[in-house]
Amino acid sequence: MRINNSMEKFIETVFSNKSSLYSILDNYEERTEQRDMAKSVYQALKENCRLFVEAGTGVGKSLAYLLPVSLWAKENNKKVLISTYTKILQNQLIKKDILILKEILRLTRPDNNNEINCAVIFGQENYICRRRLASVLNHGLFDTPYEFAELEEFQKWLDNNGSGIIPEYPKTLSRLSEKISRDGDNCKFKKCQHYDNCYYFRARNEWFKADLLITNHFLFLANVEAGYMILPKFDAVVFDEAHRLEEVAANFFGFDIYNFGIHRLLNSIHNPMANSGLLAHIETSNATQRDIDKLISDAHQTVDGMFTQFRNLIPIQDSKLRIKRPPPIENSIDSIFVSLITSLLESKKENLDDDLDLEMKSLIKRLELYRKGISNFLEADDKNSVYWVESNTLTHRKTPIIFLKSALIDIAELFKKKVAEKFQSIIFTSATLTVGKDFSFIKDRLGLNDAKTQLLQSPFDYGKQALLFVPTELPMPTEEKKFYQNCALMIDKILTFSKGRALALFTSYDSLQKTYDLVDKSKFEFLIQGQESTFELLDKFKTDISSVLFATQSFWQGIDVPGEALSCLIIVRLPFDVPDDPRLEGICEQLRKKEQEPFSTFQLPNAVLRFRQGFGRLIRNKKDRGVVCVLDKRIVTRDYGKSFIYSLPKNLPMTFSIEAIRDFFATD
Repeated sequence: MRINNSMEKFIETVFSNKSSLYSILDNYEERTEQRDMAKSVYQALKENCRLFVEAGTGVGKSLAYLLPVSLWAKENNKKVLISTYTKILQNQLIKKDILILKEILRLTRPDNNNEINCAVIFGQENYICRRRLASVLNHGLFDTPYEFAELEEFQKWLDNNGSGIIPEYPKTLSRLSEKISRDGDNCKFKKCQHYDNCYYFRARNEWFKADLLITNHFLFLANVEAGYMILPKFDAVVFDEAHRLEEVAANFFGFDIYNFGIHRLLNSIHNPMANSGLLAHIETSNATQRDIDKLISDAHQTVDGMFTQFRNLIPIQDSKLRIKRPPPIENSIDSIFVSLITSLLESKKENLDDDLDLEMKSLIKRLELYRKGISNFLEADDKNSVYWVESNTLTHRKTPIIFLKSALIDIAELFKKKVAEKFQSIIFTSATLTVGKDFSFIKDRLGLNDAKTQLLQSPFDYGKQALLFVPTELPMPTEEKKFYQNCALMIDKILTFSKGRALALFTSYDSLQKTYDLVDKSKFEFLIQGQESTFELLDKFKTDISSVLFATQSFWQGIDVPGEALSCLIIVRLPFDVPDDPRLEGICEQLRKKEQEPFSTFQLPNAVLRFRQGFGRLIRNKKDRGVVCVLDKRIVTRDYGKSFIYSLPKNLPMTFSIEAIRDFFATD
């Protein structure tokens, strides 16, 4: 089926040199890639098919799918869900791109029937519950005086037309948010006196009126797990940042339990030392109180004992250990949790206030989830899951944080059955979906080998805007001590030519720290990931033009620093997963059983995608100029390095001489 001529012409006009976008956006430029993507998305919706679209940086993919999606939704009286990776990206869509979309439609299709209705959807815990907030105030459910002062300030924000959506509060809330946010197990629904003014249900009502729903991958999967009962029914899906889907799904369908989380829950029930927690505000008999306090004390001690045993399984402090078979640790907490739950249920019979009764039910359910999670971990019997223990020692804590984790190995079958087969039209898009211009890797990982594809290159002129530098004289990364010593010296030289203005990306905090300890810190301001929040770091990096930011993990993708502040990108090592990563081990074992070679079928393509994400931090618009420095010479000395090179823009010039960096910046 072809797009009908009138719709094709309309899409072409919107993204042409006659576009109304020129009057809406400063510096708008016609991009054939944006127009081609919009036409393909519309056609995929009309033909009820699945489409993967890689849209290189600068294509303008958000508008390229928002326009055809909105046209198709209005034309066919359908509802479309757009899922992206984070709440930040959700807000960017609703507060920027959707506003542009509405203005396009207002100027080009002024008929009111074409007005698009959009709603952003967050998880329930992001909405304030008026009843719980009032209950905290009425019953004094504060653990510290600080929480009371914090709530007073938060209440002023609400009274000043605050949205009631926690991520929109300009400050960071402490654990207080757990006590005042919506909890489905703690809700009276229409029986609640605040129902008509409920932040959550008012938002939910808007969801059902909307043509476009904007959510995140985590909440989308929560809806899948709940049998599609959380969100309104929708007819098609767009996955933006689709390269993150496998990772999010693997973790979502696993679990994550840690010792301090259990201790916090127990203290939320009752902390006799501080006389805080829910039971401090409930009248119970002395005998009942003593029995519950004894069980809570036993639970604290048993959790400490069990998690110490888990930590002792790990041969190296602050590392991970995969659990391949049930560990030799007795589940001594199970009976204590059962007894505690029974005692709490008994205490509920003593004329408990409705609000406190709901809080108690919620705490009991969380106890039960922990009980089942620990039991599942000790059984470790799901063949499509990996299990591991992880420890992390923080300087301000005497006791290490110990995690019990699991994740799925392969999500393809689950994704195909629970998602792909439920919808006729699904669009997957990102700036990085291909490896060597091939979609096979992402399609195979999601179980969608029959989907259609479209590859759209970035419109940027990398031949003029960028330079790739590879210093082949550096040691191999496997010679760790020599490698980081020489990396530090090379970074000092690079920064001299770039005048700072650099982002250095590392594959681990350990490698970051080793390099940071060795570089010359006298000439530029160095910012280190972890010292401050991501927002604060990026703000300082953008403001102090000559500053240098050392970062890892999340900074490889999703950050946007256009302009002079990021003129030099330093990639210290090719971003392969560490070989002993538990999920990677599980994936490799599974691939070998299928007689597939893990390095070429998973490790290499996964690293190439991450490398491309890192590379994409440098050039964000047509005015940006910059140098990418790859300090890992394997990119040119190993055969597999070709996969990384081939995934970069074709016209990107490459040099092995550091003098070329000086010459490049001399033209600034």
